[in-house]
Amino acid sequence: MKRYSFRLNFDQAPNDRVSYGFNSNVAHTVTNMGAGGGYFSDPITQAIMMSPLSPVKNEDGTWNFNTTTGYNPVAQRSELGDKSEAKQYRFIFSPYATVNILDNLSFTSRLGVDGYLIDEFGTWSFLQPQGKDMRGLGENGYVANFVTTITNTLNYNKNFNGHNFDVLLGQEGQKTSYKDTYLAGSNYAVDYLNDVELTSTPSSASTSRRELVLNSYFSRLEYNFNEKYYLSGSFRMDGSSRFSEKNRWAPFYSLGGKYRLSSEDFMQGVDWLDDLTVRASYGTSGNQTVGNLAIMDGWYAYRNLYDFGYNYNGQPGSNRLQIGNNDLKWEKTAKFNIGLDVMLLDFLTVSADYYNHLTKDMVFGVPLSRTTGMNTYYQNIGELANSGFEVSVMARLINRNDFTWNVSVNGSHNKNEIKKLSTDLPIEYTYQIVEVGRDYYTFKMKEWAGVDPETGRGLWYLNEEGDETTNNYNLAKKRYVGKATPDFQGGLTNNLKWKGFDMSFQFNFSVGSKIYGNHLRYDEQIGNSFASPYTKYVEENRWRKPGDNAKVPMLMFTSGVTENSNSSRFLMDGSYLKFRSFSLGYTLPSNVVSKLGLSRSRVFFNAENIYTFSDSEYRGFDPASVGANGVQWWNYPTPRSFVFGLTLGF
Repeated sequence: MKRYSFRLNFDQAPNDRVSYGFNSNVAHTVTNMGAGGGYFSDPITQAIMMSPLSPVKNEDGTWNFNTTTGYNPVAQRSELGDKSEAKQYRFIFSPYATVNILDNLSFTSRLGVDGYLIDEFGTWSFLQPQGKDMRGLGENGYVANFVTTITNTLNYNKNFNGHNFDVLLGQEGQKTSYKDTYLAGSNYAVDYLNDVELTSTPSSASTSRRELVLNSYFSRLEYNFNEKYYLSGSFRMDGSSRFSEKNRWAPFYSLGGKYRLSSEDFMQGVDWLDDLTVRASYGTSGNQTVGNLAIMDGWYAYRNLYDFGYNYNGQPGSNRLQIGNNDLKWEKTAKFNIGLDVMLLDFLTVSADYYNHLTKDMVFGVPLSRTTGMNTYYQNIGELANSGFEVSVMARLINRNDFTWNVSVNGSHNKNEIKKLSTDLPIEYTYQIVEVGRDYYTFKMKEWAGVDPETGRGLWYLNEEGDETTNNYNLAKKRYVGKATPDFQGGLTNNLKWKGFDMSFQFNFSVGSKIYGNHLRYDEQIGNSFASPYTKYVEENRWRKPGDNAKVPMLMFTSGVTENSNSSRFLMDGSYLKFRSFSLGYTLPSNVVSKLGLSRSRVFFNAENIYTFSDSEYRGFDPASVGANGVQWWNYPTPRSFVFGLTLGF
């Protein structure tokens, strides 16, 4: 990736009544995305699935395509191989003007324009199976996205006799306009010229455009007395074009309070307590991102949608894309938070929070009979509860003689639970389930019972409960085998300074989650994919002879092998400890820097994603890179980066 950016901010205040200015940012990015980044042609996937005995080239110097997969990822990335490049042009421009109507009353109007253009070009070359069959395929996609926002706010603040008021009234309108164009062709005359216009067989041409409008009116009141008693409240109305007219608008509000006990007169004699504050709040928020996000990002969630370009009996026609629902409305979350802040001896700072959130009117795809031509119908039928606590502790361990050392520790525990669905029946998938009373990311699948020591064949638990096993996969019943949500997660940060030197490092951790390695059904095959390789884990842990207490079944090549079917054989502990970052820097003394005509100079080194410690049975690149649903599918590893830099101030 190459990126070039320019930023310019301008602010002007010609008098006490008027100020104006703008913020702007322009960037150009060119990214080599790696062509054919899909199921088989992905180079990471190929590195795992190809036999290590396959040479890159034949003895005569030509590319070798006689591989177990039919691909040669090195050839695909060669000069005449696949191409995939994305050019993005991004610009942000935000002018504003503020008028001080009275000493305590001001009006601000701001316009924001955030736009990007993306030009993507890719080819399937003659050096991959699909591209060879078509004599090459060229693709060109163009995306234009513009977000225009207008915000107007009226702000009043007043301070007198220890009373402090801050009142805000506002309006904001936002419009998003999106358009994309795609064209493709195949059958190139030569393999070294690959613009789409040079193809001789048109393949595809399409365009789509859509708009999304969000309008909001909001207000906020903040009050405190002598910075001891704090009250705040807000109310807003939001309207989204994602919903029909009768459900377009929804109200949201919040109330909050804070009480600093340490400021009371009766606490002044407590020298070891620097601060003691209690906080509490309750409010509601909304989510408009609902519907089938695979269909126009859910921008027309409530509408009946049709897709054209289909032919029937030689005549042009359309296809049903989405069943509309005029009753579809905002998802709403009620949030309750209570917290405590404590500072002791100007040394130890502790913040603790408990929260309880309930989301109602969640949008789920309710199953439909396929005779309708569709398989789901979106309705507000779900409720989800989230509760937990968060704790952070910061200690100033050392602060003397030009040496400081601060340590911060944080941790959180979250529990989520499905409270309501459309019916009493759960929504069950291949290896996960959404069910009332359970975690949203619950795994339910056939439970692996290990390898039969005498036969080397796989075993599964027969019933939903109990220890009885079977070697017939089809007879085994599904069980609840864990969840993707961690029990606890947090981090540790250290910051040290001595004279001109500074150093910091951070660790993150997560415990109690499960990860399902969906790709392991292929990587850890036991002979059912003949001539394909298998992993080192299989080689080291496979059954070899009667009496072996093995983790992996015997190698076999026969039809009907079910040992690699979906089961908890590929369910792993997702706990980890990650050495997230490290930085080291040195700031030159001011007397040295001034002689060079500078105001500041610092040299530094930063490292990110240094190392991850995981469970010994975890098979994958990085458990921290797996999504919230806990399903791993040849996930790319998080890059490890090292940066050296120099900062100069003039």
